[in-house]
Amino acid sequence: MNSGGIIFLAVLILNMLIACSYLIWHLIFKKDTDNRKQYVMHTVIMLLCPIVGICYFLFAFLKYHFIKIGNIDLSDVEFSKKRHIARVKADENRERNIVSVGEAILVSDQEKERANMLNVLLGETDEAFSAIALALDSDDSEVAHYAASFLQSKLDTFRDNVRKTQQMVNEGDIEDEECQKRILKLIRYMNHILKQRVFTPIEQTDYVEQMEQLCEKLFQNARDRLIPNCYEWIIGRLVELREYDKAEVWGNRFCKQYPDLLSSYTLRLKIYFETSRKDKFVEVLDQLHTSSVAVDNQTLEIIRMIRR
Repeated sequence: MNSGGIIFLAVLILNMLIACSYLIWHLIFKKDTDNRKQYVMHTVIMLLCPIVGICYFLFAFLKYHFIKIGNIDLSDVEFSKKRHIARVKADENRERNIVSVGEAILVSDQEKERANMLNVLLGETDEAFSAIALALDSDDSEVAHYAASFLQSKLDTFRDNVRKTQQMVNEGDIEDEECQKRILKLIRYMNHILKQRVFTPIEQTDYVEQMEQLCEKLFQNARDRLIPNCYEWIIGRLVELREYDKAEVWGNRFCKQYPDLLSSYTLRLKIYFETSRKDKFVEVLDQLHTSSVAVDNQTLEIIRMIRR
């Protein structure tokens, strides 16, 4: 056998040793059996494509861990440690198939952490923006990049949708039923995102003000369109911003329009409880006692707390 054949054979043997070592390392030493098919596939590719396969996976590994292309624009994402954590009802069907955001960013293995985060972002995430925002504090810059890119895209979509719909509302006739439906739909959409509090304080305040102006339009021109949820949404967002005076106005309007709903009383009780206005709290409590509204356990607990 000539020298060229010997070199070729040596390359094949070396390539086979590296490929087998790669498989043994991950399946036996690291005991990562969850990705067994992936490692076997990589090994087969390295055996079928000597040198080229190894160089490809080596370059991918180096790029994945050490090379970052482009800068992450995080200008519109709130990084405060005091970020509000939204509590939303779990989607049981989805939870059976993918891990939660919190678990995804707590996984110690870096590759699994990134894979989990990607799986989360590929799922239905419209209810979990604030939870995904927690990943911005991850020690792994790649995970933070995933979360920041996702949030930036979603927030840009929200801004664009609000801007376009506001323009349509301004150009429409408030007396028109379609215009009223459009306003109601926009209020619901804005609340869905704003309650997760992923905007900066300035931008959050601006959008809540826009949401309040939409509610005011319906209140002044089509009050019957203001469903109880609208009152609950705007009061909730105003209380989060500590705009208690505005929240009180809407609370009084809510009770006047829907005096038979418990939430029209409990929301005002919450406002006066947070502002330590005991006289107003007792006044609303008396109104509740004289009404025919049934009181639930949560309201009773608030009453007990204020009386202590």
